[in-house]
Amino acid sequence: MTDLTFFQDLLYYNAMAPLLFQTTQFFILFSGFYLIYSLLHQFIFWRNSILLLFSLFFYYKLSGFFVLALLGMASLDFFIALGIHKSKKEYVKQFLLWISVLINLGGLLYFKYTYFFIDIWNQSTGSDLHLAFRILQPIGISYFVFKSLGYVLDVNREMIEEPERNYLNYLLYVSFFPNILAGPITKARDILPQFKEVKKIDAALLNTATLLLISGLVKKIMIADYIAANMIDRVFESPQFFSSIDLFMSCYGGLVQLFFDFSGYTDMVMAFSLFLGFPIKGNFNQPFKATNVSDFWRRWHISLYEWLSEYIFQPLTFYFRSYKIWGSIIGIFVTFLISGLWHGPNAVFILWGILHGLAICWEIMTSGVRKKCLQVFGRFYKFLSLLLTFHFLVFTSVLLKSKDLVFFYSYYQQMFQNIDFGLWHSWFSIYKYPFLVMIIGLSLQFIPIKIYDRIFAIMKFLPVWCSALLLAIAILCLYQFSYLEAIPFLYIVY
Repeated sequence: MTDLTFFQDLLYYNAMAPLLFQTTQFFILFSGFYLIYSLLHQFIFWRNSILLLFSLFFYYKLSGFFVLALLGMASLDFFIALGIHKSKKEYVKQFLLWISVLINLGGLLYFKYTYFFIDIWNQSTGSDLHLAFRILQPIGISYFVFKSLGYVLDVNREMIEEPERNYLNYLLYVSFFPNILAGPITKARDILPQFKEVKKIDAALLNTATLLLISGLVKKIMIADYIAANMIDRVFESPQFFSSIDLFMSCYGGLVQLFFDFSGYTDMVMAFSLFLGFPIKGNFNQPFKATNVSDFWRRWHISLYEWLSEYIFQPLTFYFRSYKIWGSIIGIFVTFLISGLWHGPNAVFILWGILHGLAICWEIMTSGVRKKCLQVFGRFYKFLSLLLTFHFLVFTSVLLKSKDLVFFYSYYQQMFQNIDFGLWHSWFSIYKYPFLVMIIGLSLQFIPIKIYDRIFAIMKFLPVWCSALLLAIAILCLYQFSYLEAIPFLYIVY
């Protein structure tokens, strides 16, 4: 009976136990799939077919029958793009484009933001509007909607000269399992051509993928989970019971945890995609080296930044170009307002987006002064800019860990009440190991990229059995580490 239950759990959707990368279930299913995939990967049609089936099954295990919503929205965009390409009349193209926008954004607003807008309505009017049914949110809808809508926009702008005519390939692009959960947001023009190529899976590729997988596990378990379990979570759960120094240090730790959690997840996504023979772009480029908020967004969640820049900011600034600098400011503010709302249906995310937008607007308005300061003060000014930017990120990231604005306000109120940095020594005696892990993690961000490139270059030439052995050793060590003090590997989508 136990074996039958395990088999059922392996194949059927369980809302209480979705199929995530860190689960034993996933590695069992992926191993079976990869065995078949490795035999078929040189035959494009069969390779893409088995990959599509596994991707749809993976999403079914994540969201149940919401896989039908993904298929429906992707199918409509596939045929809409063909219609836009074939049409000779501009008003027909625009009509089809708006249908796609309404379908994608309408679905996103309905599933993700209905309760949020009802709450705003109730609070502003004093009414008690509520739904007689419950709306469940498909996992990853923010990502696959942006992927599919971006494709239609590219076809309309003729950034893609010939739309995809293979229906199965397009479904594979939208449902591609490595990045369906939380990105990176791949563009159709980057990955659709790869689905038509024979991919060579050799030792160099497997070794690189293995190193990325190890990197992702280390970032998540040894850094993000460790400092979360041993310092941050308890403070953010009940900040009223902790001192100001606890709250201050949890601000720093919270940003570090967020980065290594998301960066570790992204490394794993890149690893699984590379195991299949499809390289995808990373999402981070040492963001803590940023010397201003604009620079930070060119280094952080790069795929989202590029999507928002290309499809929202650039059209807005073109539309408001007659307003000159104020047109850019309007474009930035609206873009980051949308960015905040995209992160989640909560006022804390909107405020987070607004603060980042205002910071970048300030940078534009003071660009002349800042250039003069750089000329006069040189490296000192760069260091000061880096320090100020980092602290802006630290103290605004509290919003991403706050359940609402009331919590955010009370957290800051508690943090600035009875400030006593004389408690530092007693604090350090309790939290020295999480603090040291946090410092080591931050230090790793300032190692030159060329050193990491050399490590990957060396890894490529190792025999496959060596990289497999390294992965096995890493998993054993990380298991012991997590068993002792860290929480189980669990990616949280922000």
